[in-house]
Amino acid sequence: MSYEFISIGEVLLYLKKEKISNIDERAKLIQDFIDKENKLTGNAYDRYLENGPSTIMNVVTEHSGTKKECILWCVNHYLSLNRNVNVIEKACYALRQFGTGCGTAASSCGMSSLHKEIEKRVAKLVGKEKAVLFPTGFTANLGAISYIVGNKDFIIFDRECHSSILNGIKLSEAKAISFKHNNVADLEKKLKIYESSYENIFVVVESAYSMSGDLSPLKEITRLKKSCSFYLYVDEAHTFGIYGDKGQGYCYEQGVTDEVDFIMSTLSKATASIGGFFASKQKYCSLLKWSDAYLFQACLTPADAAVVLASLDEIENNPSLLKELHAKNQYMRNSLISKGFDLGNSKSPIIPIFIEDHKKLRMVVDELFQEGIYSTPVVFPAVKANEGRIRLLINYAHTKEQIDYTVEALEKICKKHQIILDKTPLISNKLNLLSAKIS
Repeated sequence: MSYEFISIGEVLLYLKKEKISNIDERAKLIQDFIDKENKLTGNAYDRYLENGPSTIMNVVTEHSGTKKECILWCVNHYLSLNRNVNVIEKACYALRQFGTGCGTAASSCGMSSLHKEIEKRVAKLVGKEKAVLFPTGFTANLGAISYIVGNKDFIIFDRECHSSILNGIKLSEAKAISFKHNNVADLEKKLKIYESSYENIFVVVESAYSMSGDLSPLKEITRLKKSCSFYLYVDEAHTFGIYGDKGQGYCYEQGVTDEVDFIMSTLSKATASIGGFFASKQKYCSLLKWSDAYLFQACLTPADAAVVLASLDEIENNPSLLKELHAKNQYMRNSLISKGFDLGNSKSPIIPIFIEDHKKLRMVVDELFQEGIYSTPVVFPAVKANEGRIRLLINYAHTKEQIDYTVEALEKICKKHQIILDKTPLISNKLNLLSAKIS
C-alpha cells in the first residue's frame, strides 16, 4: 500500500503503529520522505544557521544550499546572552587559561575550578545544599531519575513531561503512571491509590512545559504533601534564569523551594551554554554521583562552564534583562490574542500556535519562511499525532518591530489557509490533554 506522508511526524507514527522493526524498511521510508521534501521546499529539519543563533540570521537549506535571512523563533536563549560581549570575552579567556576539552569524566578528575563554582552557585541560587553538574540537561534528567528511584518505588509524572524524563523513567526499575496535564485533582487521586503500595512515591513535573508553554501549579502540588507522602522532582529547564528576581527559577518565585525535594535544570537556555544540574540535599547528590550518566560521561568544556558563570553574573547584575523579557512576552501574547489566536493556557516565553492539520501546518511554516520568519513545525513524537503546532520562543533581543511583523504575517497566512483565529472550542478542549509521551 502506498502512503502520501505530509510530515515526518506521520512517517514516524506510521512506523510505530505498523510496528515496523526492519532497519532498511524504516530507513527507506524516512529517506524517501526527505528526498520528496528536498524536491519541494527542502526538509525543514535539515536547515541550519549560517553563523549560529541570534534573533535574525541566515537560515541555510542543506539540500539546495540556499540562504534566507529570517527572524528566528526557535531558539531557547531566552536572555540572548549567547551574543553578550562580556559572556563571550569570559569564554575566550577560559579557553586560553583552561584549554579546550576536559578529557574525562568528573569522577576521574575531569572537573576544573570552573565546574565546581557552577555547582556551588546553582545550589545556592535554587536553595539546595548541593548540586551535581552534568554535560547536558538531557543526561541530568536521564541519570537522576533512572538512579535515585529504586525498584520498589513508584513514579507519577505529568503527561507532558520531556523525553529526557520519560527515558529516565524507562531506564529506572520503578513502575510508573502519568497524571493528566497540570491536573492536581487527578494527581491527588493517583497518589491516594498508590501511596500505600510502594516504598516511595516520586512525583515528576516541569515548572514550564516546553511544547505548550504552560506553567505548573507548583503551589497546589506542594500542598498535597500535607496529606500525601511523596518526593517532588521539578524540571526547571525553561524557568531557571528567567523567573525569580535573580533567576532562581519558578520554584523560588512560587515560594515552594523547601517543599521541592529535587530541582533539575539545563544550562543551555537562559545561561546560553550546555550542561545540566541536579540540586538537592547533600546525601542525594552523593548518591547520584555513582550513576552511569555521571561516572561514564566527560565533563562539559571549560569554555562552556565559563559561559554559564558569566551568564549568571549578567542575570544577577542586570535585573532589567528579566523584566524586559517578560514584558516582550506579554506584548506578543496580547498582540496574538487581539488577532484571535488561541494560546491555550501558556504563560511562559513559549508561545504555541496550534495547527492540528499537518498539511496546513506545513503550508504555514513554509510560507512564514518565505516571509523571513522561521520556526520548525512541532509534530509527533514531540506531541501527539493531532496536536501539531508552531512554537514562538521569545528572546530578550527580539524587537517590537520583529514581533509586530511576525504577528501580522501569521494572521495573514492563517486566514489564507482558513485556520480559525477565533477562540476555538476544539483546540481549547484539547489543551488539558496535551502530551509529549509516546503511548
